Parts: sequence; structure tokens; C-alpha cells
Amino acid sequence: MNYFSLSLKNKYKSTIGFIIVCCTVLFFIASKEKTIIATELDGLKVPEGFSIERAVDPSMLSYPMFASFDGQGRLFVFESDGSSPSSGDMLKKPPYHIRLLEDSDGDGIFDKSKIFADSLTFPKGGVFYKGSLYVSSSPDLIRLTDTNNDGVADKREVILTGWVLNSNAALLGGPFMGPDGWLYLTDARRGFDITTKEGQNLKGGSARIWRCRPDGSGLESMAGGGYDNAIELAFMPSGETVGTMTYFVNPEGGMRDALMHWVEGGVFPKSGPVIQQDKFKMTGDLMPVMTKMARVAPSGLMRYRGSALGKEYSTNIFSAEFNTGRIMRHQVSAEGASYKTVDEPFITSTVQDIHLTDVLEDADGSMLVLNTGGWFILGCPLSRVAKMDVNGGIYRIRRNGTAKIADPWGKKLNLKSMPVQTLAATIKDPRLAVRDNVIEGLVEKGEAAVLPIKNTLFRSENEEIRAAGVFALYRIGTTNAIKEARLGLNDASMVVRTSAARVMGLAKDKASIDKLIELVQKDKPSVRRQAATALGQIGDQRAVSALLNAAATNKDRFVDHAIIYSLITLRSTAPLIAALKSPSSSVRKSALIALDQMDGSVLSKEHLVPFLNSSDPESRKTGIWVASHRPEWSDIVINFLKSRLAATNLSEADITAVRDLMITFSENKPLQQFLAEQLGDQATPAARQALLIDVITHSPVKEIPAIWVQQLGKLLNSGSVEIKSQILGLIESRGIKVLNEQLKMIVQNPGTSPDFRLKALSSKLLSEPNLTDQDFQMVISYLDSKSESPIRQMAARLLAKAKLSDNQLIKLAKEQVAKADVFLLPNLVSAFGAGKNEEVGAALVAALGSSADRLDNLSEQDLKSLLNKYPQTIKTSAEPLIAALTERNAARLTELHAVEARLTRGDVAQGAKLFFGKGICSTCHAVANKGGKFGPDLTNIGQIRSSHDILEAILYPGASFAREYETSKVITKSTTHVGVIKEQFPDAITVEIGPGIIVRVQRAEITGIEPMSVSMMPPGLDKQLTSEELSDLMAYLNSLPDGLGTIRAKN
Repeated sequence: MNYFSLSLKNKYKSTIGFIIVCCTVLFFIASKEKTIIATELDGLKVPEGFSIERAVDPSMLSYPMFASFDGQGRLFVFESDGSSPSSGDMLKKPPYHIRLLEDSDGDGIFDKSKIFADSLTFPKGGVFYKGSLYVSSSPDLIRLTDTNNDGVADKREVILTGWVLNSNAALLGGPFMGPDGWLYLTDARRGFDITTKEGQNLKGGSARIWRCRPDGSGLESMAGGGYDNAIELAFMPSGETVGTMTYFVNPEGGMRDALMHWVEGGVFPKSGPVIQQDKFKMTGDLMPVMTKMARVAPSGLMRYRGSALGKEYSTNIFSAEFNTGRIMRHQVSAEGASYKTVDEPFITSTVQDIHLTDVLEDADGSMLVLNTGGWFILGCPLSRVAKMDVNGGIYRIRRNGTAKIADPWGKKLNLKSMPVQTLAATIKDPRLAVRDNVIEGLVEKGEAAVLPIKNTLFRSENEEIRAAGVFALYRIGTTNAIKEARLGLNDASMVVRTSAARVMGLAKDKASIDKLIELVQKDKPSVRRQAATALGQIGDQRAVSALLNAAATNKDRFVDHAIIYSLITLRSTAPLIAALKSPSSSVRKSALIALDQMDGSVLSKEHLVPFLNSSDPESRKTGIWVASHRPEWSDIVINFLKSRLAATNLSEADITAVRDLMITFSENKPLQQFLAEQLGDQATPAARQALLIDVITHSPVKEIPAIWVQQLGKLLNSGSVEIKSQILGLIESRGIKVLNEQLKMIVQNPGTSPDFRLKALSSKLLSEPNLTDQDFQMVISYLDSKSESPIRQMAARLLAKAKLSDNQLIKLAKEQVAKADVFLLPNLVSAFGAGKNEEVGAALVAALGSSADRLDNLSEQDLKSLLNKYPQTIKTSAEPLIAALTERNAARLTELHAVEARLTRGDVAQGAKLFFGKGICSTCHAVANKGGKFGPDLTNIGQIRSSHDILEAILYPGASFAREYETSKVITKSTTHVGVIKEQFPDAITVEIGPGIIVRVQRAEITGIEPMSVSMMPPGLDKQLTSEELSDLMAYLNSLPDGLGTIRAKN
């Protein structure tokens, strides 16, 4: 405002003129101020002191997913056309494209748009390098080049291929250019079969972080594990890699997704068979998670380098969350050899269907955010209906009052024509984009740039510039350049030393070994970690002694991993055998794990016994961990198990370790005999019996040994109620037929509790799927409203999986389908799935048409599929039902809004009582590890879902599915299982068909697996609750994770 005041003071003397000008100026200022202070736009809200604006007119976009700048400010946007084809259809007709946006006048609004490339499978990001755009488009990594500068790629090259395409976005991502000049790619747990440029075949099923040179050579797996999907990466100044990922654990305690610090050779959670199948080299337990997140589906990621948002934001990491519509701010600090973060929302959404997928920094320091809109549903847990009318957008966020940076991309500088000394001196330019282009220019100059980098970049007071100099020298790659980069190992900054250690390892620089040996034993944790990694990469066995010495003084898991991983790759056995007798437990541990994991290991069971017998818990834990990989050493394991199971003070960690060890060895005859003896010993306490039964349940044996079945039968008569219930679950899970007579006795005993009778009958169904009329009548009796809700649901599920006679089905239709509570109907109707009889079909259609509410909780798709098996007369008679169901589905949104309108504020405490009581929610769902695990964990549901979405899930469970809780129909040669597939093994899968009821199905028996549109969650819960009770329950769910705290404001 000062320049306006000065102008007015000197120019205008007329009062009228002064007033007119003042008014004009004030109007102008007010208009500008209104623009500046706009903190909300299109449902996106930024903090006070910031403004948000559209960075491109929505008409110039389709559905933006990810974006990447070139070095001149052009923005490549990876877009969807809004369709959701299957993986097969996508390969046949790839529908995605890349849009090129330009800001021709530098006003911050992109005003030119062209389709740079089309006919792509899901392009999950890319990077511009040396005139070409590198893009992941599974199964390929491709290079797109515009050879005539018309803004359209006319040259397309496949650099590498062999990744599995998956239409739900769990697939190859990136690439991202690391400061070391390598391309880094993210990947998902969907499989790969790649032939590298060097002719090596890489094949597996696990998720990976890959890297290769820009020409595709040198492809290697940098890290990996059993997680579901890695999305984007960002690099710290030292070259360390952090990234977003989903499913480090199946939802538990409110957590599922994460920010990760990916390190070389690291194997990351979650655990699963794929880790063993892909033969990862393990260094102990799976690597830690950097930042745990809820089910937020993190997507795009960036490390903010500028200061235009405020100095307090510089070096922060920002991530985009698909599910919540938020941009999260992560304040990063070192924690040992890794990082920790303090997290808070930076941008929030105030309307539904905002799905943020990327966040990036423009050259002027402003932030760009991408909202992809409502099109994506494959893998999205919020909706099963694409909302193509909900458009996406790209938004720019600025800090109010920030001075505009002139020529932020340095377009007016002619860097290419600069002498190399002048180019190096330009690194002092405060514009970060200019610095980046200077680095690229110096690398292009090659050997001529080595001395200028040494004399200019290495003398900078800025450690990030010095680190960038180290990476530039490595990329130049000449002998002299590597020699000068080696000097970075002596830098005063640990960031630079870490960078130098990183490039020495990549360069396999033997001349740096002595210095690296020094650093690995005495330096900051991050430097020790990278020095250990480098020593393994260089491959000189002189490093083994130093690595073992480093282990003696280390307490950091990331350093520990790097030391052990390098010992594994160096394969020097003699020093490791000697180290097993070291006075340091840390050295012994490192040596044992390395010997266990290295190829051609000379480890013997005599080496392992002292660890199993150790009084030191950590040594014993290491011994158990190693023993679990050696099923041929059953004799020492059984001796160990005898001593441990006899102990009265086993910790939870001990119990878990013993359990896992027994499961590993359970196919071994001596272990089977030992386990049977333990079960049959009357002195074995109930807690130990439960542990042994759990081992049998999870054993990979195809058929339960007779000696186990014999003891289980005895316990079914004499064990506690809890033990008997556990055995019933085991019988059902493994289809044990020989105990059917005992099961019949339980079922036929009217003095037995209802839940126990139903469990026994359910367990018998796998081998005897038919119900006697007596058993059928018993089950029917438990559908009565006098029975508690869990019992009624058990009875309905049992009928759904039984093979009922035509007479029983007709009776079920007339007496139950016509009048049962609506929340039971999906299971009751499923009982008719195997029927073909016209009379049965007519009875079902008549029952469903007997009252208007019979259709409330049924899936239109599944009902059509069921009726399709019946004669044409039945299908014709059912047409009015299907039409009514179609009409009801269309009216669901109206009904949902009506229920919302009736809700009051609600009482959180009363809602909690309903959740764990009358509402029976806790039968399937857990909050803070209390409750069942059949359905998704709800610990922080109020934080990651809108009130509207929560209510929709209660009223219409089939309207949306949480990932990995989709319902499947598993058809075998003898029966059908409907439930949630929990685990997949090479020879079997497990299916949870009800709360706590898990069936193991051999793959050889499976004839088909079909997805189903019906949720395993029983519908109609709202019909069991009054409006007041539903308000209370909603209040409780909305309050989570605070629980009994204040209900947060919900949009």
C-alpha cells in the first residue's frame, strides 16, 4: 500500500479527485485483498495466512492423477479419462493420457494445454530427463520424446518390461530421479517377470522399490516386502529415500498405511508368505515403519525445499491423502539412522468426493495440489459407483504477502552457453530450479566440470549444495571425479558424508574402503549405516572385521540392518564363525543371522544351540528366529520347546516366538508327536492347550495328523468351554470329519448353549452339508426374535452354507423369508443359491414380494444371479421384484439424507455401549484392539471417513467395501465358501466365513473364485436401533479415535 500512498500524496490536490482516486484505490486494494485471503475453494481449505486458487481452468483438464515438471516450468499431468476398465481391457485399449500444460505469461495460471501422449495404461507418474519423459505404464517403463518440439511425443521406447498391470492402481509407479542420477520406481505386491538389459531374469510376487540407470541398465531391487503398494518417493539431501505406501499391516489399532524410509536391502512389513517365496535376505525382524498412518490411502509426496510458504515449512515433507482429501505436513527430524515426523493437516476438505493424489513444489515456492475427482473406484473403499460428474482440478497455494520471484525457472539465463566456471558459480543463485539446472549442466560438461565443482560447490557454506556436488561428481563418473567425490567422506556435515558414502558404494570404489571402515565404526548413525552399506556394495572382505566391530557398539536397527546385510553379501564365513563366541551379544547376533542368510552357509545346529539355551532374551529370540528357517533341525528345536513350554513366566514375545516355531516345524513327525503328548497331558494348563490348538489351526499340513485328532476329540469332551469352542473352530477350519459323531452329540443335547450347538453343527457341515429335519428345525428356532442378535446371525449364516432339501427351502421361504427381520434376509436368501426347483423358486419370489421391506437389504446383482439358476417361469415372475429393487436402490440416497436429518447430536458414551453391546458392532469390528477382526478396524474411523460415509456403511453395507474385506465365493469340488479371503499360500488359501470362523482350502480343491457384491456385514442395523440409539452410535463413531473425547466437527 505504501506506493499508492506516496503516489496520492504527490499527485492529487483536488479534494474530489483525491476522493475518487482513494475510492478507486481502496476498491482495488479490497479486491486484491479478497483474492489474497481466500482460504477455501472448491471444498479445499488452507490455513489462515495462505491463499488458494485454480492453477488451470477446469475445462482444460480431465481427471488429473499425478504431475511432474520439466526443467523449464512445463507441467506434465498424468490423467484418466474417467473410465475404470479391467486390467485385461486396459491392455487391449489403454485409455490414459499425459497432458502438457504451460504458463505462457508467468502469472501462475497454466493457459496452454496439449495431449503429450495417449493410449497409455495406468501412468503412475514420471520424470523429465534429458529431453524425454520417463513414464511407468505397466507392464512397461517407457521413454517418450517430442523430437520436433510441437508438444506431442512422437517417439515411444520401452526401456524395460515385465511388471504386472493391475487396474486398481497397485502397480509400477514413477520413475523418480534420485540425486545420484538413478531412476527409482515404486511397485506393488502384484508380481513381476523381468529380463534385465544384462540378460538376468528377475521374477517374484512381492512389492519392491526398484532402481536403474536412465537407459534401463543396472536394474536392481533396492528394497521390498509384503506391503501392498508403494506410491511416490522423495529424496533427502543425502540421497536417502522416503515414500508413501499402503498396508504395512492389515488394519489394526487404527493403523494401516505409512511413510517409509526405504534403505538398501531392507525388507519391510507387512509379513506374509511372499517374503519367503521371493527369498529375501533377512537381517532379523522386518524393518520399522517411519510414520504410521490410518487408512488414508497416501498418494503423492514431496519434500519442500523453498521458503515462500514460510521458513518453518522448509525441509518439511508433504503428502496427499486420497481417502481423506487432505494434504498432510510432516516435520522431519533425525532419529538415529532414520527419521521421525511430527504430523498435522495442512490442507483439509470440506465437501465429499475430494480425492487428493499429488502435491508438488513450483519453482516460485508455491504448492500445487491435484484433486483427481470422483472417477476412481477400483480399490477405492468409499464407493462402488464412479462419480464422473465430480471433476478434478489443480490448485496453487501461496503464502499471503510473499514477494514474487522474478523468472523462477531461470528461463532468461542461457546456462547451456555458459563457460563451466561461470556455470558452477551460478550455483549461488537463490532460485532452486536454477540450481537444479546448474547441476544438470555441470554433469553434462563431464570431466571439465570436476575442478569447478571442487572449487565452487565444495566451498559453499550450504551443506545441501556440497552434497549436490558429491552426487554430480559421481554422475560424471570419471576416475578424477570419483576421487574428488571421495573427499566428501571428510566433510564436516553428516549429510555430505552420508552422500559420499552412498556414491562410493554405488561406484564400488575400493580406494574409499579405509575411510569407510573408519566411518562405520565411529560416526553419526546415518553415516555409519551408509558406510556399512557401501562396504557391502564394494565387496571387499577386508571390511568384515570392521563391520563386526561396528556391531558391538550399535543400538540402531537401521545400522544393524546395514551391517548384517553387508556381512551376508560379503560371504566371509570364518570370521563369522569365530564371532559366534564374541563376548558381545550384538556381535553374536549379527554373525548368526548373517551365517543363516548367506548363500552356501556353513551354519550348523551346534552353532545354534547356545542361542536357544541362552538366558539373554535377545540371544534366545535370535536363536528362535534362525531355527524357524531350519525345519531339518527338529531335534534341538523340540528340546528347546520342552524347556520353554515348561516355563511359567513366558512373555508375550516368547509365546509368539514359540508359536511361530511350532507352526514352522509342524510338518515334522517328531514335533507332531511332541505336540500330541502336550495336548494329552492333563497337567498342561488351559493357556498352553489354547496355544497348541492355535498352532494346529495355522499349521501348513494338508491333513491333520490322527494323533492330533485323537487328543482334540478327548478335549472336546473334557476341556473348558473356551477350549471346546476353539476346537470347534479348528474342526470347521480344517474339515475334520472323524469327530462328526461327537459333534452330533453336542448338537442333539438341548442342554448345550445355543451358540455351542450352532458352532458344532456348522463344523459338521463341511463334511455333511445336509441338515436333518430335526437339525433344520433347531436352527430355524434360533431365528426367533427372542434369541440374541449374534445367535440369530449365526443361525442365518449356517442356513446359507447348508445344503437344504426342497421341502426345507420351501418351509424357509414361507415361514422365515416372509417375516424374518430384514438384517437376516441376505443370508436366508443365499440359502436358495443351489436350488433349481420351480416350486422352491416360486416360494422364494412369493416370500420376497409379501411385504415392501423384504427387498431393503438385498443386492440387485446377486439376486439376479441367484434367480438365474431357476426356470424361466420363476425369472419372469420375479421381474416385478427386480424392478422394485432397482427403484429402491435409486431412492437410497434420498432415504440416507432423510435418516441423516433425523439424527441428533447423540451421546458418545451411550454410543460406545451400543457398539460393544446391543449394536453388536464389536462382534466383527475392533476399536483400540477391543472387538473382532472379521471387519475393518474402526479405531479412527471418525478421522478418515465423513459422517455421511459412516452412515451409508451402516444403512447399506454393500454400497462400499474396505480394501481386503471384499466378499468372495470360493467354489470347491465338494462345497462353496462365502467370505473374506484372509491369506494366500502357494498350496492353500484361508477364508473367514464368519467372525472368527476361518476355513483353510487347498488350492487343488478349488474350481473357481468369484467376487460378490454383497457385504459380509449384516444390513438392517438401523432397523434394530431407535433414532436416538442410531444418533448415539454415530456420535461414538464420529468421535473416534478420541473415543470418549469431544466430537470433532464433521462435514
